[in-house]
Amino acid sequence: MNREPSTTGLEALIRGNTVGLLHIPKDYSSPPPGVAGAWRRHLVANAVVRDREYMMALFNSHFPSGTVVDVDDGQIPPEVASSADNIVLLFPDSIGMDFGDIERNVAVRCPSRRILVLNGRRRFFNLDAKMRRRLALRRFLEATRIPEIVFFLVFVVATPVLVVVDALRGRR
Repeated sequence: MNREPSTTGLEALIRGNTVGLLHIPKDYSSPPPGVAGAWRRHLVANAVVRDREYMMALFNSHFPSGTVVDVDDGQIPPEVASSADNIVLLFPDSIGMDFGDIERNVAVRCPSRRILVLNGRRRFFNLDAKMRRRLALRRFLEATRIPEIVFFLVFVVATPVLVVVDALRGRR
């Protein structure tokens, strides 16, 4: 009885040549000095970014026969675009904070390839146009901290009003 070679993890569900694209900017470990560097340290710390070894081990556990390509400048190598059947973007955080350019590049250069994401929280999902828009919104909110700022402003305005209301009602 002939059997196909056994595959493990997600590789059993996805056929063909799988290439993982890993991008970990240098400023994750050493942000620039100044206010911009402090803000970048804050964003990276809140994103709970995984290191390269963790992401490599995660990819290899799901795709043992796949290959990982480091992407430093946002440009994917031409051989990846021509040889890969499946492209897996390896987000070291939950939303791929610095993957916007890479996503656009992959979408333009590899429109017929299956594009997937495996993030640092071990979530695996398909990257289609709708998911790209959702991720872009989340990245914008993460980078600008608009929800936190709005909550803070509401808190600053509402607190004195509530203190006055309680004082008028005779509460301490």
